[in-house]
Amino acid sequence: MISYSLFDININLVIFSILNSIFVISSFQVPNALAYSDSDMPDSFDKGDIAELFDFGSGLFAALLCGLSLIAYKKIKLKRILFVSIAFGLFAIRTIVSHFDIFMPEIESSLIEMTLAIMTFVALSLFFVAIVRKERVYPKVNLF
Repeated sequence: MISYSLFDININLVIFSILNSIFVISSFQVPNALAYSDSDMPDSFDKGDIAELFDFGSGLFAALLCGLSLIAYKKIKLKRILFVSIAFGLFAIRTIVSHFDIFMPEIESSLIEMTLAIMTFVALSLFFVAIVRKERVYPKVNLF
């Protein structure tokens, strides 16, 4: 009987996500460079579609990693993992906040930029704390 651990399933999920992203990106049609002269060749990166796709994909990936790290925290109960999951959650929320100007045009872009900068700083600080923080590991002792 083959048994899979949670780590094996997570690795397979990450590999599937990466391959899926590569497939989606490769499915975009890139214009043939020989069909256009230098002056009238359209720039496929100018529209920002691919950048928006990566931004959205990063937010989804951060949400997935937040969920996986919360599951790990429930099993292991290390505060370091809790800090990491909060940081991933902030990166996922950051993707939503970066698009607030679409939903609420009355919000000033400088306020959104300041919020995004603070969220990035806090998330990176949480990653730093998770790396530097030392926790005591108590060995399990079976008395019987």
